Amino acid sequence: MNKYAVFLRGVNVGGVKVLMKDLIHLLQEGGFSDIKTLLASGNVVLTSEISDPLIIQNRCNELLRQYYQREIPTLVFTEAEIEDLARPFALSLPEPATAHHGYLTLCNSARDANELGQVIQGVAVPRNFLVTGRTVQWIASKGTSTTDPVAKVVQAQAKHRILTTRNHNTLVKVAKIFH
Repeated sequence: MNKYAVFLRGVNVGGVKVLMKDLIHLLQEGGFSDIKTLLASGNVVLTSEISDPLIIQNRCNELLRQYYQREIPTLVFTEAEIEDLARPFALSLPEPATAHHGYLTLCNSARDANELGQVIQGVAVPRNFLVTGRTVQWIASKGTSTTDPVAKVVQAQAKHRILTTRNHNTLVKVAKIFH
């Protein structure tokens, strides 16, 4: 059996309400097992006999489309990818570290992550970020995760590509669910 993390984009904000208990039921009906959710923002860990994450992603997208009658994009990461992302954050948090958060913008492909990194590089205020695989890691002061210049770039890019942002602490918690 293969374990995956599924991240729903844009749920429980802006009028797109997905109850986690409904999501669990929907995914069970769709043939997935050992389904666990974390927080109400669309973080799911599940098990499947299917070994291709893209098939899992397409299946989840179709289940959500049919049930909610609207597009709710997902991003699927393997257990190995999540373990990698849950390691200590790759960028050093500025002092005081307790006043900052590390974020990972999860992308549909490495190409999307690289292109997002190129756009972030063009931000007027220089920002420290790192592109790793299908993610872009960046830092924001607490309370600015939606107003930070990088966050604004990510929000604008989300109109053109499938991506979603999670706090590094969330990825650590998702990794713990696998065990």
